[in-house]
Amino acid sequence: MLRVVVYSSLFCLIILTVYVRYSQKPSGEPEEVAVASPASATAPSPQQPLPSDIQDPSDDGTSLTVNLGTPSLIVNPQAMPGNNELASKALEKFRSGDYEGAAGLFKELAETDKSAFSAVGMSYFRLGNYQTANEYFEKAIESDSHDFVARKALAFSYYKLDNLEKSIEHTGKGLSLVPDPELQTLLERLRKEKNTQRNFIEESTAHFKVLFDGYEHGKIDREVVRILEDAYRFVGKEMGHFPAGSITVVLNTSSDFFDTTGAPHWSGGIYDGKIRIPIRGAEGQGELLKKVLFHEYTHAVVHSITRRCPRWIDEGLAEYFSAGNQQKIGQLIPLRNIENSFLGLSNRNVHIAYQESYSAVSYLIEKYGMHRMKEMLESLSKGSDPDQAFSNAFSKTYADFIREWGKT
Repeated sequence: MLRVVVYSSLFCLIILTVYVRYSQKPSGEPEEVAVASPASATAPSPQQPLPSDIQDPSDDGTSLTVNLGTPSLIVNPQAMPGNNELASKALEKFRSGDYEGAAGLFKELAETDKSAFSAVGMSYFRLGNYQTANEYFEKAIESDSHDFVARKALAFSYYKLDNLEKSIEHTGKGLSLVPDPELQTLLERLRKEKNTQRNFIEESTAHFKVLFDGYEHGKIDREVVRILEDAYRFVGKEMGHFPAGSITVVLNTSSDFFDTTGAPHWSGGIYDGKIRIPIRGAEGQGELLKKVLFHEYTHAVVHSITRRCPRWIDEGLAEYFSAGNQQKIGQLIPLRNIENSFLGLSNRNVHIAYQESYSAVSYLIEKYGMHRMKEMLESLSKGSDPDQAFSNAFSKTYADFIREWGKT
């Protein structure tokens, strides 16, 4: 039965979806693939100044994480006398978040040094272009079959592309090289998903691939596809952006959904690179299903542009397009406190956080236009720091906005 995160008579849809986040650490930059986090988590997340890469410090025990390290572990400018400058520029672009620019430079390096293939793959992995990333990781494997980073990356990339068999293959080969705990966690998830999807059938459109149990779900997939295509057209037109490739949507029974993802019992849906919802009981709840799918699809759109979006903007856009919260309020919770996570908020305050996020995002869109919002997201995707990206788009610094907006 479809379960909903937190609903009240005043606030319609509350779904907290945690995206792929990166944290910059000397030992590497982990990417989190996480499910919806508790709206009423007891431990507040630490409040830090907005980092160059937005991260979610939460750990609800359900996250899949992948730490591939950084290209600096593969590409050493000092060991490339003839390409020292090129290697340094490539690493600089990667560290700044300009992964597209980094990919181009790493490709040049790979023409003379095959070890750079993995660095190219890492760049595309960060862009969410897993198909292209895999092409370069496969080249890295051809050059060195013991390349653990490439094996591990392929395991996660194929998982994101729904190729469970290939993912299992590379997970096993990776574990034979290094007893990596992240790969072991992935293997456990893969076994569960393969078991729950053993009777699944697939319905594909140009934009979505819907996986579901035809016996359990009947014809609900048709309604899901119709709503998703509506979301694709509407959100895409409004934001002027359509994600490349097909987005996977997994429809599970409630028991399979919670068993496979480890999501808390009150989750109504998650986006972890795939849209996943527990579908039993959704029949006859078209409006609710529409809100859930529009909300999750909006996250997919934002994610396809940048993974460095402040949480209140990310959730505010999802609420804006799903019509989850219509009542506008001021800044009751400091926006700085909900840049990275909504964890630590009480049930009442998480309602306020969603409503406030919607209100702030609505204000920006109404005052400056949706094209400016997209401009900010694209600027973040190219490595601009949040203050610069916000200032260029809205003619006001990020610091000034969060200090002044919605306060009486």
